[in-house]
Order: sequence, then structure tokens, then C-alpha cells
Amino acid sequence: MSDEVDYDVIVIGAGGSGLAGAIWAAEAGCKVIILESEDRVGGSTALSDGVFNAADTSLQRKLGFTDSIDEYYDYYMTLNAWRQPAALIRTFCDEATPTVEWLISLGVNYPERVAKKPKQTVVVGSVDGGGLYAAGVEYPPRGHCPAEGGSIYTSLMDNRRAVLGVELVLNTRVQQLIVEDGAVKGVVADGQTLRSRAVLLACGGISHADPEMIHTWFPDAYETLPPGYHPTGPAGPGHRGDGVHMARQAGADIIGKNCGLATSGPFLPNAPPIWHGYNPSSVVYVNVKGQRFAPETAPYAVMPGLVKAQGYNCWGVFDEAARLRSDPTGSGYAHGWDPQFVLDSVARGDILQADTIEELAVKCGTRPGGLRTTIDQFNEDMVTGHDRWFLRDMEALHPIAQGPFYAFRYGNSTFVVASVGPRIDSGAHALDEDGQIIPGLYAAGEAGAGVLGERYVGGGNGVANAITMGRVAGMTIGKDLMGK
Repeated sequence: MSDEVDYDVIVIGAGGSGLAGAIWAAEAGCKVIILESEDRVGGSTALSDGVFNAADTSLQRKLGFTDSIDEYYDYYMTLNAWRQPAALIRTFCDEATPTVEWLISLGVNYPERVAKKPKQTVVVGSVDGGGLYAAGVEYPPRGHCPAEGGSIYTSLMDNRRAVLGVELVLNTRVQQLIVEDGAVKGVVADGQTLRSRAVLLACGGISHADPEMIHTWFPDAYETLPPGYHPTGPAGPGHRGDGVHMARQAGADIIGKNCGLATSGPFLPNAPPIWHGYNPSSVVYVNVKGQRFAPETAPYAVMPGLVKAQGYNCWGVFDEAARLRSDPTGSGYAHGWDPQFVLDSVARGDILQADTIEELAVKCGTRPGGLRTTIDQFNEDMVTGHDRWFLRDMEALHPIAQGPFYAFRYGNSTFVVASVGPRIDSGAHALDEDGQIIPGLYAAGEAGAGVLGERYVGGGNGVANAITMGRVAGMTIGKDLMGK
């Protein structure tokens, strides 16, 4: 076939990783086109809160924090038990910081304030109004949150894309890669062939792929669910696993099992689609022994692993007083579960109800004596103000003492990020099963596996991965194709 190309680079996906990759390839002089399957740019990055995890940044220094990339790297690797490829993670940690500064230069504003999440039970989310906060269990805080949310990133990057003359085609889904003599030479999209010197997979993960793919690559998200139920997630609709399918066409080594972020919470399968809100704060999460296994305010990034360690058999227990205190506006202790919602959930079978703690334990399949001891100790600790087991802040909490008593199944029934795709090196080159670079193929964000591990380091890990590794991919492509 002809060696003539239509573009230097074809980028598949116009989310955070795709836009960043396209911009940095174009800055190096490449002719670039982005093919986006949906009707708008942004992907999951635009739908996120926009938290960006990075160390030794100008915002940290302005707020008086001393941090280092070395410490960030050590923290990242330790939290993931050193299972992630060291060179790739080092590149990510090194490049996250200049990526934050680049975003600031584009016009992103991170409020110059130290923010804290509200004291409540586990919830996925950042902080109101933006700022710098501890997005996981790290110190100093590394979660950089813009007040406007993640859409500010993609909006500003899209503006830069237009200035650089990068073409963008919406509503165009790529079906396959053109692979010749082991090298990727372009794509086929909606029946049209486009040839290029490089292709960047930036089309997201597997959140909306077929159930078989999700079950294969993120089985942890299924363990809590009864037969017939499938995990859900807030990712953009373009996350259909296309990157996995296309990378396989080129012989890529696909990795990333259970990597990303499963999220824990009440499992209420029969609740109406419009329900929202958080369970009561005066609640205990217990395992099959009826014992607490974590502070109920543990960071959402670590809670899924704690649920997994209990064999996914966990319950949230509260009382009638907590039900009556609930407030649908979110200003009360239940943060959105109104009293009638709880009763309706009992009628639907989503929440169990019993007159005594012991009867409730039998219904849940937990040890009655264990749950009785747990509740008694929780109520005693309410008086002393000291949580004897998990050091939870007992302020504004109430005893679990007024029957009837309630319990809901607590588990990992959703996932936010699922990083499954071709294994990549520190330059975002896609690798084959022998560990060799596949000529012409690059991957970033959720479509490029290796940065996100089984332990999510905290809020902003996914967004930082997308934009940072997209930028790295664009710079690598520029060097590979243009020598700069």
C-alpha cells in the first residue's frame, strides 16, 4: 500500500488524555486529528470534580507546604505495594507537577486555600469551592481542585487545540487499527480509512463495555452483587473498551485487572433512579462477625480494599432515631436519606428492619453477640468521646439505641475508574506480549495501563493520570516523529 499519510498523528478520544496528547504533539510540529465517538469533547475528565494529584507544586508552596516528587513517588509505590512499574510511575510523578503548572498557564485557577472534606461517612467527592486538600491518606495534601470542576481542563485544552489547528471530528467511532508488518499505520473509522505515522489510544476505559469484559477485568466490582446485577459507574459514555479491542489488533499486552477505583457504599438495587444522598452518620459498618472493620469516615480510596478484606460481607447498621433525624436537604445527619425513603427501602427489601439488635444480626447473617458488643461499645464511646477501635471523631454523633433497628448491605457495587489496556512504557509506547514497542502505537489515560494500580492513591489519581500521561504521550510522539 501507499506510504502516503493523511496525518502524522491520529488521536482516538477527546477527553483529558486525548486533548493533552494532541496539543503536545502539535506543539512539536505534528499534523494531528482527534476522532471522538461522542457529540462533545471532555470525556470523563469533564464529568469529574477535577481534582489533580501532584507534588511540589506552586500552590503547595504558596500555602506553606514543603513537598517533593521523591516523597510522592515513594508514597505512590508503597501504597501499591511496589506492584506498579517503577520507571513508569517515576515518570508519572515527575511529569504531574509540570502538567499542573501547564494547566495553570492555560488559565486553570486553583483557589489558594487549604480545604477539608466534611466530616461524614465515606463518600466519593472532593471539596466545595476547590482548593488544596488531602485527597487520600497523604500528607502534605496533594489534591488540587479547581472551583469549576474538571470541565475547566477540557474547555481550556480544547481552546488551545483550536489555536494550534488540530482537527476535531465528533460522532466518529474508530472500529479498527491499520496494522502492517507489525506497525500501526492508521485507523478505520465509520468505514473510512485514515493513514498516519502514529495513533494515540485515548478512548477511555471499560466502564460501559459489555458485562463479560467488565467481569473479566474488574471482578472485584461484581463480588458484592447478586446474580444478574452489574456494576455501574459515572464514567463518560465513550468508555466502551474500544482501546482494549484495538490494542489487541496490534498484538498488545493487555493488563490492568482490578486496577483503578471501585467505590463502596449502600447497595440498594430496588431504589428509584432519582434517589441520592448518603446514609446516616450515626452508623457502624460491620462484617460477618458483627464487628466494625474500619472507621466509617475512612477515605473512599481505601474503603474498597477494606470491604474486600471482609469477603465483601458487610453491613451498615443504624437506628430509628437516625432515621427520624434524616434530612433530604443534606444539612442533617443523614445527608439526604429522608425518613420515608428508609421505610420505602424496607418495603422494597433493600434495608432490613428488626425490633432488636440480635434479631437484626440474624437477618443479616452476622453474629448476634458480636453485633451486640459492637453497638454497646459504640454507645459507650459516645459518652467518653473516644472511639476505642478506630479513633473516629465522635463529635455530632448519636447512640444507636432506639428500636427498631436497620441494616443495609454495604459493598463495592460501582467503579469510577478502570484502567485496562495495553501495557505502556514510561514514554507511553504500547508494548506487545514480548515487551517490545509496537511501532506507531501509543496509549494514555484509562486506555493505557500501568499507572493506576489496585490501590487508588486518592482523589485526582485518575485525572492526573489522564492529562499527565496524555501530555507525556504527545511529547514522546513529537520526539519520535519530529525529533523534538
